Parts: sequence; C-alpha cells; structure tokens
Amino acid sequence: MDSTVIATLSGEIHLKSRRTKRRFLRLLAHNAAAALGVPAARVHPLGGNRLIVDGAVTDAGLARLASVFGIDHVERAVRIPTGELDGITEAVLDEWYDRTATGSFAVRVRRTGNQGWRSGQAERHIGTALDRPTNRVDLTKPDHLVSIRVEGDRSWITIDRLAGPRGLPVGTQESVLTLLSGGFDSVVAAWMLMSRGCPSEFVHFSLDCAQADHAVAVADGMAARWAPGLDPVVHLIDFQPIKDAIRASVEPRFRQVTLKVLMARTAAEVAHRQGIGALVTGDSLGQVSSQTLTHLRAIDAECPLPVFRPLLGMDKEEIIDRARIVGTADLSARAKEVCDLSDGFPVAVDAEPFTVALATGAVDDALVSVAADTVTSFPLSEWFPGRFQVGSREAG
Repeated sequence: MDSTVIATLSGEIHLKSRRTKRRFLRLLAHNAAAALGVPAARVHPLGGNRLIVDGAVTDAGLARLASVFGIDHVERAVRIPTGELDGITEAVLDEWYDRTATGSFAVRVRRTGNQGWRSGQAERHIGTALDRPTNRVDLTKPDHLVSIRVEGDRSWITIDRLAGPRGLPVGTQESVLTLLSGGFDSVVAAWMLMSRGCPSEFVHFSLDCAQADHAVAVADGMAARWAPGLDPVVHLIDFQPIKDAIRASVEPRFRQVTLKVLMARTAAEVAHRQGIGALVTGDSLGQVSSQTLTHLRAIDAECPLPVFRPLLGMDKEEIIDRARIVGTADLSARAKEVCDLSDGFPVAVDAEPFTVALATGAVDDALVSVAADTVTSFPLSEWFPGRFQVGSREAG
C-alpha cells in the first residue's frame, strides 16, 4: 500500500484562538512545503491539528520536515479504507508482523467516531495478533510502537515516526537581529528565538581577532536546516576602527564591556534601518566579564533597542548540547569567540552603568554611524567563502 506523510502540530498551537490557529496553520503549511521543496498546494490541513502531504516523500524529506518549527512529530502512514477492527488488524499485520518479530512492542489506537469497539479493546486485539514467543509486550518503553488512528470509516497505520522541534512556526512573530560571533552561543540564541516564531537576520562585527566567513558558515549551517523558505540577510561590519579607538581611549579594565556596548549600539542602528525592533545575543549570565548582571544592565542602558538573551540561565555545557541539536557544534568549536582587549590587566566585572557610560563616552560617537554606513549586506543564499568582504559588496 502507498504511504502518506502526516505532520502533527505543536501542542501549544492548539491553545490559540481559532483565527490565530488558522493563520499559524497556513504559515506552517508554507514552511513545510519549503522544507520538502514541493509546491505549497501539496501540503494542506488534515483536520484542525495536522498537515498531510500529497505524493511521495523521501526519507531525507521526512527528516527535513521534522526540522520545521511548529511540528510536534511527523509520521509516514498507510491509509486503509476501513474502520472495522478485523480489517485494521489485517492491515497492521501486513505492515508490522515481520518488524515486530523480535524485541518489545506496544499498540496505541486513537479513534474518532462510533466504531462499536473501544480503543483499549482494539489494542488488545491487535497486540494478541502480533504476539509470539520471540517478542514481548512493553507498554512503557517498547522497541516498536504500533500506532493506529481511526477516523470513522478510514484508518491510518504509522510505519515511521520522527519527533519534531515543536515551538511556533517561523514567521508568526516579528524579525530579530542576532549578533553573530560564530561560536556556540549566538547561533543557538538565534535558533531559540526562531523556535518562538521569529525570523532572524544576522550582524557580524569583523575584527582582526574574528573570522567573518567562519561566522557566516555557522549561520548558514543553522539556517539551511531550520529556516526553510527563508533567506536571512547577513550584515558584515568592519569594527576594527572602533576596537582601535577603544584601545587608544579606554582604560584596559573597561574595554571589554565598552566593546559590547558599542556593538549593541551599532547593531541597533542596523536593525533600525531594517525595520527590526529587537536584538538577540548569546549572553549567558556570568560566562565572561561583559556578561555579569551589572554589565548587562549597563549594556541595556546604552542600547536603544531591547536585547533578548535566551541563553541567560544556561551554562556552557547546556549551550554546547543545544548546539549539537542545532547541528553547528563541530563548526562552532573552531571559532575564535572572544577578542581580549585587556592587554593582561585585570578586567572589571561590576562597573555600574554610569561608569560604563563614561568609558564609552571616550570613543567618538561618529564611529558608530561610520561603521553602520559601511555595512556589507547580502542574502545568506548568495554567500560562499571569500565572496563578501567587509566594506565591499563583493570580493573578486
């Protein structure tokens, strides 16, 4: 029998109002079609909490669909035109008898309609048909989960199932601008805001201690898997003049937090020009000197836009574990994440906002506008290593 792919929506979408849920469902169908690389007409609602894909879907396509935010899980299922228990059992045996020959299994039946039998009765009936001396029933953690959904006079028998990322469909919330370093933290922060429905653009500050192409490669790796149908814009900014000014004008102990303040200000200027209302950073509380609570307050006081920090309560190991889920951990491990401006002097960790403001004031404000004016911006799809350079639209 031919199989069909069905995607079940994230549970929290079910809690939305009917109007909001319809909008989310339409956007999710669009994102799912983009992930599969098929026309939007091939993906359409099935009831109020699922999507169905018309036509064949490869295993690779199924995996891509399982990376779409807003999806709880995806299933490859066989549809049978009956709601009769004997007919369902016969179809289950065709699909699952050999696959459950060894190991443990469990049967789950969900149904709507009046079939004349209960779900528990069907589970026992089908389980008895699959049972043999070489396997066993395990209702807690089975090796094989035989899942059947019955809707009136038709049924679906699941043959493959992949967990999705849940969350909200990307595009249901407004865009954000992520300050991209190329390390573990910032791309995970962008991923977490995307899981809440926010598309992300990226800004990278090019310094002599940073690698722009490497940072863009990390963003590209994340977006390729998790942002189907989107083409995030990347903004490269030559920040070396500002770094040099900080080194010339600011006491060593205040240089790191001053650098972060001026990055936030410049990113806010870029965001304003793009019509974006919030910044995202990979700050984790106490991870480095510029990420103490006092210094985060100081940065916020100097930045005209709200700064979202989804990693604030996570430690480094948790962030790296999340980067492995995102798929960027190996590449991020090779990044140079921190530019040390202290020259070996002790670094302040608790400078009050007014002290940071005084240190930042030693740097000419005009440098921020100059940096924002010389930004190099491009869609991520147009990037390849070496093509775009800071201060020039194209290299070569």
